[in-house]
Amino acid sequence: MIREQHVKRRYYERFQVEDVINFFSGQLLQAKSSDGAQVFLQSIKINRRPLPAGYQEALKKLQHPHLAPILDILEEEDQLILVHPPFSGDPLPLLVNRERAMEPEYAIQIADMLFKTLTDLDRLPLKMGAALDPKNILLNGDNPVLLFYYIKDEQTSALDDKWRELLYYLLTGQAPSDSLKQCEKQLEAKQVPPKFKKLALQCLDSKVSFDEVRRAIADMSAANRQAHAGFRSDAKQRKRRRIYTTVSVFAAFLVLVAIAVSQWKPLDSSASGDPFGFFRPQEEEKKDKFSSDELIQSVSFSNEKRSYTLPYILQGASTVRGEIMLEKLNGFIGLLETKDKQSAYGLEIDNQGRLTLFQKAGNRKFEFGNSGTVYRIKPGKKYTFELHYFPGEPLRISINEQGQVEKWMAVGTSPIHSELFFRFYGREGATLFYPQLNAISDRKAVEDAWMNGQPWQLDFGQGILTVDDQQKNRLKVTPRTQVRVALTASASLTLIPPADGDRLHMDLQAIDGSRYRLVWKKSNRLFLYRFKDSLEKVKEQEIDWSLKDNEPVQVSVTSVFNELQIKLTHGSKTAEIKYVSDEPISLRDVTLRNPKGFELLQENQQEKGRN
Repeated sequence: MIREQHVKRRYYERFQVEDVINFFSGQLLQAKSSDGAQVFLQSIKINRRPLPAGYQEALKKLQHPHLAPILDILEEEDQLILVHPPFSGDPLPLLVNRERAMEPEYAIQIADMLFKTLTDLDRLPLKMGAALDPKNILLNGDNPVLLFYYIKDEQTSALDDKWRELLYYLLTGQAPSDSLKQCEKQLEAKQVPPKFKKLALQCLDSKVSFDEVRRAIADMSAANRQAHAGFRSDAKQRKRRRIYTTVSVFAAFLVLVAIAVSQWKPLDSSASGDPFGFFRPQEEEKKDKFSSDELIQSVSFSNEKRSYTLPYILQGASTVRGEIMLEKLNGFIGLLETKDKQSAYGLEIDNQGRLTLFQKAGNRKFEFGNSGTVYRIKPGKKYTFELHYFPGEPLRISINEQGQVEKWMAVGTSPIHSELFFRFYGREGATLFYPQLNAISDRKAVEDAWMNGQPWQLDFGQGILTVDDQQKNRLKVTPRTQVRVALTASASLTLIPPADGDRLHMDLQAIDGSRYRLVWKKSNRLFLYRFKDSLEKVKEQEIDWSLKDNEPVQVSVTSVFNELQIKLTHGSKTAEIKYVSDEPISLRDVTLRNPKGFELLQENQQEKGRN
């Protein structure tokens, strides 16, 4: 842990510390350099002097696949500060557990890589070590990464005994017991093949040295590679969602989603042209060139350099967050493209500043939503965008001007199942501030944050989420938009119906599959329908009071045993419709939509308490 002390701390002069990210095995400081580059700082205690000559250059040049990259090293009185670019990985304890152990061949490959990494660390000019504790290991796909390491004490250079437990943990998903007999029984219970069981027990035997175990694991790993031509892991494990840890600011509060972000060594942008004829055809575009040690914080587009590809593959529940700024409204596209380039999904900003969420299929383009006059991008302003991707569901995207609370949100209608690549198109004056990719480990937290903590979610369509003068959230949805309301909020919901047309369309679905629809007609009558073979009217109720335009109304939906009750309240006036079914009614979903649009308001807590 890095702490402020009385001695001079050079890293405080060079970096602005923004947050502390807690891992199972330690802490990283999230910081920014003087030029705005985001980095992570790690402290290593100095336990020996003098330090060997040339150690800093050796560490900075170390490009090890199983260690976090090191951009710079600051030597201070009692510690080294390692400066890392953001890096990615999956915490091993969240992937391997009692219910889900690794397939043996895969476990051997992982153990082999990590044992060799310990040997590589020991060969550095400044000898270093690391604990092979599952809590100190990340998985980046099939690639393990050691998170925290330390300077070896020459006088007490014995290895941490955690290396003995690693293979057993990978094979069983749990730490070993004190008894070798009990460990053997557990390996048998997990149906671990004999040769892997024998090697795991050898690791636990204090009479077997590290070098002996390392060689045995290396030999078995090589044999497996030859026999299977690569890793074989369980199909379910291959489909696991990647879990990251990052700290992102959503709305007015922090949400810890999971671990750091991705590598910052971007791929070269290639000349790919404009998929929709949005830009003039060019004979060839120059590739973006970056040195391998450069931190890319932004990409500036020009008339010569119009496209940029990010080194991300979107392949699990993920959020992409970044910023853009257009000095001129001359067009911009953010594109998510399938590997075969036959389909793409994206956001387009036209020369009027209007936003369009679209899908491309072959040479055809389909629009899901257009902001029109409701929301437009302004030239010279920086905007933050967030894109949420859940496999098998439509894309969700939001964008807002920095410093402003108003946020445009849109959700498509076409579900996505493919891995996606990121590409951006821009012209002179367009700047993309390097986006970050964060896997979603807590869907509810992300959805709550996206909606500023309100119990609403866009199923499809678009809307504007803002905060009014009374610090209450308001969601104004456009026509042909559907909003899903959490059941916990359906008993007390506040909305402003449209000025013309029907006041309210609400669909209710029960757990048993039965469905109902409530319609508040312009004629000021309530109709309740039930879906059977056709739409059947089951109740009708006249409302003997009028609702003025742009005035809110409270809607309460409750079900008690076999009775469905819907109540409308406007000040002291109420209207109610009840329906008694032959079967119990237990609600599952409540959705709202209206051909004319509507507006949802954050519930007043005092009124909510009275209700």
